[in-house]
Amino acid sequence: MKFSASQTIDGLVIVGDKGTDKIVEALGLIREFDPIRYKRLLRDVREVLVTVLPASVAQWAEPSQACELDERYLIREATTPEHVASTIVHEATHARLMRCGIGYEEKLRARVERVCLRREIAFASRLPAGLDVGQRAEATLQAMPDFSDQAMGERYLDGLRDALLYLNMPAWLVNLTVYHRRWQHRRRFARHQTA
Repeated sequence: MKFSASQTIDGLVIVGDKGTDKIVEALGLIREFDPIRYKRLLRDVREVLVTVLPASVAQWAEPSQACELDERYLIREATTPEHVASTIVHEATHARLMRCGIGYEEKLRARVERVCLRREIAFASRLPAGLDVGQRAEATLQAMPDFSDQAMGERYLDGLRDALLYLNMPAWLVNLTVYHRRWQHRRRFARHQTA
């Protein structure tokens, strides 16, 4: 990240080499169609970071107060600025909840995700071209995935191989890394089941 390009919009730092044009457009959409949410976002989020994420298209990183977006998601032709704006709204809702003292522990996770998805839906209803975005969030809300630690760990491991190959890691090292992580994951949850 040290060598990535960065720009600042209204005090919000955007770091990344690919897909940042969509982030800039997305922030413009939030500012124009939901100014109150935009002001909150500027208070709650310090930076938007373009990276490679194994398990999702975006995530909230509390220690750095960053909305992290997957580079592959941003450069996809099908990903519109409206999609990116909705995703940023979702992650900024995580930031807001954290500021209010609501964490992301396993027992709260599904409820927190429902709140974030509802914020996405509410935001999408304000967008002139938000129908697809709202429907996508609705579909996710209706078919909520398992947010247990074990299920999230499995999704991470399932996406790790593609993420590492995308980053040009040699295939032999990818296989070794994924094998080791799977072994650690199985061992961790085997210990929890016997405890």
